[in-house]
Amino acid sequence: MVDSFAPKVFDGYAKHLHTRRARHSDPRHHFLHREVAERLADRLLDLEQRFETIAVLGWWPGSVREFLPPRLQQALDDGQLQLVDLSFDYGTAEADSEFLPLRPASFDLILSNMALHWVNDLPGMLAQIHTALRPDGVFLGSALGGETLHELRAAFVEAETRISGGFSPRVSPVMDLRDAAGLLQRAGFSLPVADIDRVMVSYQNPMSLLEDLRGMGQSNAVVGRSPRLTARRVLFGALEHYITVFGDDSGAVPATFDCLFLSGWAPHASQQKPLRPGSAEFSLAEALAAEEQPLKS
Repeated sequence: MVDSFAPKVFDGYAKHLHTRRARHSDPRHHFLHREVAERLADRLLDLEQRFETIAVLGWWPGSVREFLPPRLQQALDDGQLQLVDLSFDYGTAEADSEFLPLRPASFDLILSNMALHWVNDLPGMLAQIHTALRPDGVFLGSALGGETLHELRAAFVEAETRISGGFSPRVSPVMDLRDAAGLLQRAGFSLPVADIDRVMVSYQNPMSLLEDLRGMGQSNAVVGRSPRLTARRVLFGALEHYITVFGDDSGAVPATFDCLFLSGWAPHASQQKPLRPGSAEFSLAEALAAEEQPLKS
């Protein structure tokens, strides 16, 4: 096993327990995983290349097969496509949850849904995915990022600071869109692309949001979290602040989920490449001079 020197931000064992619990929770809690999985699968429709082997990581509510485009479902039925399903928990313990049991250069497509934001060594994980792809293989992944749950974060910081004089981390740090494409490039992917979809959810009250987060396996797993249960004064203070600052007249509150989508290719000679510096047929100065010439009447 290769050791990772990345800082340990998340408690892998706690995250594993959260995922196991969520796996058996009410399916209504899994709406976000389904929504993001469907949006990720939509991006497959833009890919016309033929796939023979696919590896699936992360959390796909229900059968992974139902999210695949019809042509890939047909390929599965015809035995022309091999699907390696490692969804939910490919690691069964804290020690191996950061490492993929995938052979190098073995897959044409790797999909990962709603898992990358819990990885301690994200550059290392992306590098492993890159290694497992065949030349010109494709990676498509989704993760929470951006301003996800900024309302909940602000409410707890304000309440705990006011009541206890300090605060402990209660909402996980997430990836920024500006960093996502750079991480793909750092891992060796060609043509890296990252974009973001914002999903706004309205809750009757903040407690409903907390129940959903628990049910979908997105509870706090930050290493520096307090080992004690949240004090009632802090909890009720945070809920009150949430409603006061973000709620509408009925007390309903919004929750922001920013969903990042990442894509990249394993390098191949057939892929487009940027021009070499100095190889352009026209200089920028010539182009600007042409634009500045007055029009003849």
